[in-house]
Amino acid sequence: MAEGKCAKCSRFLLVIFNLFFWICGALCLGAGIWVRVDEEVEKYLKRLLDLNMPVESLFVLAYILMAVGAFVFVVGFCGCCGAVRESAWMLGVFIGCMLIIIIAEIGGGIYFAVERVNLETMLRDNIAVGVKNYTGAGNSTLDFIQQNLKCCGSENYTDYEDSYFFLSEGPSVNMYVPESCCTMRTVGKKTVPINATMCQLEAKTHANHTAYLYKQGCFKEIVIFLDDHSLKFIFAVVGLGLIEIMGIAFAVSLCRNRTEYYDD
Repeated sequence: MAEGKCAKCSRFLLVIFNLFFWICGALCLGAGIWVRVDEEVEKYLKRLLDLNMPVESLFVLAYILMAVGAFVFVVGFCGCCGAVRESAWMLGVFIGCMLIIIIAEIGGGIYFAVERVNLETMLRDNIAVGVKNYTGAGNSTLDFIQQNLKCCGSENYTDYEDSYFFLSEGPSVNMYVPESCCTMRTVGKKTVPINATMCQLEAKTHANHTAYLYKQGCFKEIVIFLDDHSLKFIFAVVGLGLIEIMGIAFAVSLCRNRTEYYDD
């Protein structure tokens, strides 16, 4: 076994680090499988989080959780077993995977910094297309954004005047914007407009001051939300990166001080 206080400390810390890593991976993998398989997951999330997340977004989240969870699980397994057995190849796999993760994080940060303007343009265009193709049914992702960010349309609520929803049947049923554009209140377990009639009237008449309609566009609200939380994202990524570098340092120290007892 590895000798010396430094090596023993590195071995102990690496085991603890990877045990936590391993458990996180298993939890992510399990959560992803649960979200994808359980048909009642929407009801659970609504009950626990009071959140109307669309099914399509839940499935995307499930696949991401499964992929990330499986990768983290394998990395944690290699690191934990490599530390316990002082296995060179397992520690090597762990170090290589951690380097890949760090490089990916740095590359992602640089990409978002350089391509921010283009990414914002893509976001604006995608929201505009979503609004234009809104049909009144099956557009739960857009409804989810509008309800939670309290916004309407891409630039503003008048974007819906050119939407499929408005041009096909909106005025015939006295609807000029989706109900998700209206200020909401909770009744029992449902979220409903405070005053749907006044909301649609404000949209129809282009009222200067609205009490029941969200006037601001979703593109601007999404950008504001991301800017407001940017420092939290940066601190989280930097903190995660430091932890990953410490994990690599522990693994390298153990590799350099291990004995030949476990030489596989």
